[in-house]
Amino acid sequence: PTLPGVVLSTLHAAKGLEWDHVFLAGDSDGVLPMGNDIEEERRLFYVGLTRAKSELNLSYSGAPSPFLEGII
Repeated sequence: PTLPGVVLSTLHAAKGLEWDHVFLAGDSDGVLPMGNDIEEERRLFYVGLTRAKSELNLSYSGAPSPFLEGII
């Protein structure tokens, strides 16, 4: 069932799902990417970017993630 409210999800759990509005927080250099598998993290970031049906909000503190180059 679909209930009104806010859904808090990991990028892994968001695969295959969509929402009207998506807030993707923590898009800072040193946070995203944070592991050694850069290409896997890039794919997960793409999953996050593509979950929004109508509005996508990105946030970062300090320097933006290198994944945001060409987006912002």
